[in-house]
Amino acid sequence: MNARIPTQALQPAQALESVSRVWDERIVPQLTDYIRIPAKSPMFESGWADLGYLDTVVRNAAAWVEAQQVAGLTAEVVRLPGRTPVLLFEIAATRPASSQTVLMYGHLDKQPEFSGWRADLGPWTPHYEDGKLYGRGGADDGYAVYASIAAVQELQRQGVPHPRIVGLIETSEESGSRDLLPYIDALKTRLGDVALVVCLDSGAGNYDQLWLTTSLRGMASGTLKVEILTEGIHSGDASGLVPSSFRIMRQVLDRLEDSATGR
Repeated sequence: MNARIPTQALQPAQALESVSRVWDERIVPQLTDYIRIPAKSPMFESGWADLGYLDTVVRNAAAWVEAQQVAGLTAEVVRLPGRTPVLLFEIAATRPASSQTVLMYGHLDKQPEFSGWRADLGPWTPHYEDGKLYGRGGADDGYAVYASIAAVQELQRQGVPHPRIVGLIETSEESGSRDLLPYIDALKTRLGDVALVVCLDSGAGNYDQLWLTTSLRGMASGTLKVEILTEGIHSGDASGLVPSSFRIMRQVLDRLEDSATGR
């Protein structure tokens, strides 16, 4: 199927009406089925490969993506040995001269059950109430692949041009994305010249509007070890003479952040 050459800008009101209808009629049922599957991330389920839940949710998402008949789309479930599977979909640019790629990211693995659910709710029992779908993984992050495809469908429906789009949906995010970099290395030629990454895995301050996150604070982890003496010594003999390991550690950390100001 070939995409027609777009000539117009996106009409937001039309997009809202169309995507809302698609969401309620075709995506909510998919998310409902997805919630029922306990596709826990490998950190929380050591037997993930034998259980097959991660493979199931990826295959289900791939089947839905292919069924949408998006112009220029190809989809594939990619599996590296010993790694959790990923869904990779590619959508050709509407104009052949467009060489850069937009990368859409999401994940389908889930956090564990946890406690604190309302008596009539549960992690694997989807429940729709007051316009909200309750259950594990729907918002984090099962919606991502469906939102990506729905957005592209609306662009094409309105004849709005888009560059080449690649979707990479992983299944180890809740385990620190331990398998993501090996896939990026293996698929780098297929990812192409990525000019923009849209990460569909963030938060929202309310349910009244669309929220766009432009930056997030990161984290650096490591082990800091301070050694002074070759053997233990009584504090009554050495305190005040031997430097405090805690004082040295504080000084080292203060090089990174001023403990008085937080800067």
